[in-house]
Amino acid sequence: MLRIVTDGFPQQQVRMLGETTHLAEIAADPGGWDSGKVSFQPIQISPLFRGSPQIVSLARLGAEWAMLRRALAQVPRWEPCLLIMLSTTATSLFVASWLLRLRGKATGALIVMHGNLNEVVGWRPRNPLARALDLRSGLLGRHPDRLRFLVLEPGIKDELARCLPGAAARTVVLPHPVNATEIAAYPALPLSEPIRIGLVGQATRAKGIETFLQTAVRMRARHAGRVEFHLVGQVPPGEDLAPYSVLASAASHAPLPRADFAARLAQLHYVMFALGTGYYNLAASGAVIDAITALKPLLATPIPIVDALFAAFGDIGHVAAGPNAIDAEIEAILQRMDGGRYDAQVAALARLRDSRLPAALVPRLRAIVRELLPGRFGSEAETNAPCESRS
Repeated sequence: MLRIVTDGFPQQQVRMLGETTHLAEIAADPGGWDSGKVSFQPIQISPLFRGSPQIVSLARLGAEWAMLRRALAQVPRWEPCLLIMLSTTATSLFVASWLLRLRGKATGALIVMHGNLNEVVGWRPRNPLARALDLRSGLLGRHPDRLRFLVLEPGIKDELARCLPGAAARTVVLPHPVNATEIAAYPALPLSEPIRIGLVGQATRAKGIETFLQTAVRMRARHAGRVEFHLVGQVPPGEDLAPYSVLASAASHAPLPRADFAARLAQLHYVMFALGTGYYNLAASGAVIDAITALKPLLATPIPIVDALFAAFGDIGHVAAGPNAIDAEIEAILQRMDGGRYDAQVAALARLRDSRLPAALVPRLRAIVRELLPGRFGSEAETNAPCESRS
């Protein structure tokens, strides 16, 4: 996202605010950053209820107010400013809205929604104050016109429109970008036996780990030596590793260094997404983006974000009717060993990847900013975007 902002608004000063470890990872990007244009500023994010953005905490709200007020105070009130909140809690959304009202019409905000968007269809607090400040209330609340929610896949906005149309009206889409600096780590890999199928990322139920392991057991019994299953990621700490013995490579509780992650991903032919309806209906998937970056065809079950990608880019893998139908797709792959189709799938993924490069997404962000803050800036190349924050 930072690359899209800096490439899209080359004349503007950008401030990236985040925790020290987060900033260190971004600052080390091989693409480099213009130090005269981009500054990295450490901030202390509230430690309260880490990993639980759905909890309404007045103490955390107070910390968020102080943090964002200090961030915006660096920009004169009359100077156009775009605040991009890369992650949020329910209450920080309200804080951004209140600060926009105080600053006037020169400041706008884009609130990026990740998996926390699923809170709109889940449990809500009974306490009236907490309910008034939860995410569903925030999405449906009255905010300045200069505030937009941003989702990372078209299918997510479509699903939001189905379950919360009032929020979808204020929502814009900027497709989840790929990291261009990682592309070189993934050379072409022709289809050959053994077919290597992987689950990428955290081995959780939401990612379909149970279906993945069960499929591995059945395929290993039927086609030993012809197909392999690999976990390219981490088993949650404390979870029993015994069920993972069916895999062709050892699983571990330890996080994978990014270089090792890329090396393992490069050896796969397919990435499996055996996802049920639920979490990923309203959440983008970093694993899908990794598969796109590495040009690994998908072996997936139908969910909105997957369906939208196939509809837009054609044959980019195999979609099974559900988790129980994945076996049949793998059987067909092994029976046909259709290298021509596989190469065509990789080519379709390359077109998809090109559409997710930061340079390709720059015009989309410029259009969003023009609509958000009309008349505040000059030409597209001069549009301001001086504030970027991680909350």
